[in-house]
Amino acid sequence: MKGNMNKKNFLTSFRWMLGLSAIAFLALVVGAGPFEPVEVDFHNPGIYEPVTSSTESRDVRIPNTDQSVDGKEQTNIEGEVLFQDAFRGESNSLLGHQINRVSSPNEDMRLALLRIFFAARQNNTDAMQAQAAELKDILYGTTQGRMYDGFAMLNYNRWKTPDVVGPEHFPADAMPEEYKMKLAVDTGRTFESPFDGAERRIWEVNINMLYYDGQIDADTFMVRFPFGHHPDDVLHVNYRIYSLVQEDFSPTLVMLDRRMTQRTVSFPFKGLDSVWVAFFPGQVVDLTVKYPPIRMIRGVYDWGWRVHPPRIQFMQPVYEIRNAHTNEIELDPQGKSFAIRNRDELTIETIGEAAPEMKMLRLVEAIEGGASSETVESWMNNRDQGPAGKWFEWADLATFQTQLPPEAWDIVKAENGLERGEFGDLQMISVFLNNEMYGEGPFLNEINIWDQSEVFRIKLINLDNHTHYFRNVDFGARLNDDILKCCGGGLTSFEVMNFKPSYGAPKVAEMQWRAGWGFRPHYDVIQQQNVFTRGQDRVELKPYTGGQGGIFFGYQYTEDWRGGDFRFNPPPFVILEADNPSPNPLRDVDGLPGLVIGQRTEGYGNAQSCPQDPWPGFCVDDWQQYNPLGVVNFPPPPLRGRPVLPPDVGKFPGDIYPDQAVELRFPPFLRNPAQNDPEAGDIIPPTDVWRTFLWINPNNGSLFIDPDEPGKGHWADLTFSHGAPVFANASLDAGIELPRASGQVFYQFDDLFHDNSIFSPHPVATETGSDSDDLDAILGAAANLTGSDLTVDGDLDLYASNGEFARYVSLFDGPAGTRGCTGTLVATVESDSDNGKFRFEFSGGAIAGGQTICIQSVIGGFIEVEVQ
Repeated sequence: MKGNMNKKNFLTSFRWMLGLSAIAFLALVVGAGPFEPVEVDFHNPGIYEPVTSSTESRDVRIPNTDQSVDGKEQTNIEGEVLFQDAFRGESNSLLGHQINRVSSPNEDMRLALLRIFFAARQNNTDAMQAQAAELKDILYGTTQGRMYDGFAMLNYNRWKTPDVVGPEHFPADAMPEEYKMKLAVDTGRTFESPFDGAERRIWEVNINMLYYDGQIDADTFMVRFPFGHHPDDVLHVNYRIYSLVQEDFSPTLVMLDRRMTQRTVSFPFKGLDSVWVAFFPGQVVDLTVKYPPIRMIRGVYDWGWRVHPPRIQFMQPVYEIRNAHTNEIELDPQGKSFAIRNRDELTIETIGEAAPEMKMLRLVEAIEGGASSETVESWMNNRDQGPAGKWFEWADLATFQTQLPPEAWDIVKAENGLERGEFGDLQMISVFLNNEMYGEGPFLNEINIWDQSEVFRIKLINLDNHTHYFRNVDFGARLNDDILKCCGGGLTSFEVMNFKPSYGAPKVAEMQWRAGWGFRPHYDVIQQQNVFTRGQDRVELKPYTGGQGGIFFGYQYTEDWRGGDFRFNPPPFVILEADNPSPNPLRDVDGLPGLVIGQRTEGYGNAQSCPQDPWPGFCVDDWQQYNPLGVVNFPPPPLRGRPVLPPDVGKFPGDIYPDQAVELRFPPFLRNPAQNDPEAGDIIPPTDVWRTFLWINPNNGSLFIDPDEPGKGHWADLTFSHGAPVFANASLDAGIELPRASGQVFYQFDDLFHDNSIFSPHPVATETGSDSDDLDAILGAAANLTGSDLTVDGDLDLYASNGEFARYVSLFDGPAGTRGCTGTLVATVESDSDNGKFRFEFSGGAIAGGQTICIQSVIGGFIEVEVQ
């Protein structure tokens, strides 16, 4: 495409050349690179797996991710969906009792409170005692014959109160002493894996769920996979749903992409609504859903679309491994953190007194202790006596979590100077309470739309008596519509989406935003598809150069937000001594080695591995004993493997390294240059070498910062491997710079207590499609050479549907290819976002008169021009 085309012809050619739509290419790549773009539908049949497909140069689809066939059959449902009518006594409860009462636990708690109140007024102590026992059973999940038998309203590890809750109050397959944990079971059936053609096993687990009011409860949070399963085995979940509402069952599987070797990484990838099944009040529904390979499962969300938020529940996988040092079978470090902390720390004493359920429990305890009718009536009717508030306010708050408890408003007034109902510059106030989340904002239970790089102010208040964690995840746009076509009611389905953490994540996540979620140790750059799928997601992107010369794009946090530069520059032993060697380092837009991220970027981990050791340099201590896989990395190549030689004999002065690697030392390129700054975190990659230390303290091998003083907190408080900590009875005012424009939901939660601690509003209004029509942008340019100075003038018309201009424009010293500029990146400059004009000058003489160059905007529009 030449620069002298008229506007009409240029626009026609531009649309043809761009081609970014549902049929897209593997990565936002231009120029020469190791992985050629492949035209493919990334979602049908099934979701395209980027890593295996790229490394093996073939189209590989992830099992159990094809949502439907011919817009009719739901392929991820195994067998028939069975419906029973609980009103007719056709089914049993979770605990095996015939259901004789179909009612909401919240409404039954309200009714019990009402009866206690009237009994107190009538001085009927026997009636008070009877209704207190009724209320206690509902709170602890020990009712019989109710639709909600076995589902407790107090969210804690019920094994910790054996005097109230016995084994008979748990499902038969619950793992004793563990918090809501089930063991996956081998079905004895197999399937052929598309990854290597081998026969792999099918595992299964039973999960029971209760849909009621604005909530979902489940008897399972963690699914434990036994040692000996193959990572490419798959999981089937047998769901039984007890429904007290009209709702749609649309479990969203969120998955990681596929790690190829132990040395590389696995990233948050895509989610998909696996199935869509409608049900009604009083129904008990049985169905089996098929899920992808076990190694790729990040978890499963179950949504309630009709009152969303906060009707959400989450399932977390945990994995057994064999410890290389002890030879014992144990949970991996991440699993240990989830299991141990939920088992040991999730006690009833850690539920805050502001929780309406705890206020009800205190009333029950008072009645059991012989409190007088006058005392009980006073507690229930006077806000300032007994538990704060009145009895009907407790009942309202337990039922409707789209509001804030009064104790939270007191904190907002004291810390932010805002009266009840005022939000100032806050987009949302969220509260942790009873290990759940409550929330409210200026748009009621929705949240304002946002542009890429906009900053949101969110306030988190923890009214529980233990640490909660805050994470925000960007779900991106809806990328597919199979559920909509297949099942009706799918207008609000997430379908297929691309999820990425944007606050409360380890430092490595910031680096991967800059890399466009593509840098893989020992594999150079393999980007995922659909990370920046819409025009408004590409406005602020910056190019960078991969190790094999390809040009890629990623998001860099703004200079003010970074708080100083941290240049991520992997050394030769990471990129050369590799499965896919890269001859060159990564280079940022300035042409210098390494990708620029922030030293103090808010929202990302601030753990430092060895601030006491000189920087830069390897950490002095050997961490091998604390990595259960027994991996080593020191000394690095080329010194590894050299014989022991005296300093005056060796080829390399001071070469006294052993002939094999015997230590595990944290390397300098992952260390933050702002050592000893409490806001500056090191990069801890999720590779098998280092991911242990996202949860395990490398200095003492425990989950704690100081195991002798647990009160100092957990190592995860620093790494943000569960999110940014919000300490007991404290608050966090978070500022979130958003790397993409508004997606489908503002997803916020506590990763450690993820089954209930979720409150995620939808944007008030947002574009959920991939907006490929926005690619009708026009980029025009003319280049002139005067002496050694190259001047390029051009026009950049409005690009994205939100009226934004592409921020960056790049010059390449080659012609245009079919999908972008080729050649070497020469310069990148910011465009003038006021009027769409851009101008940049290049000095140096590398461009000659008559040479063909290529101009490309960061959003993908490009044009070939001849230098005059």
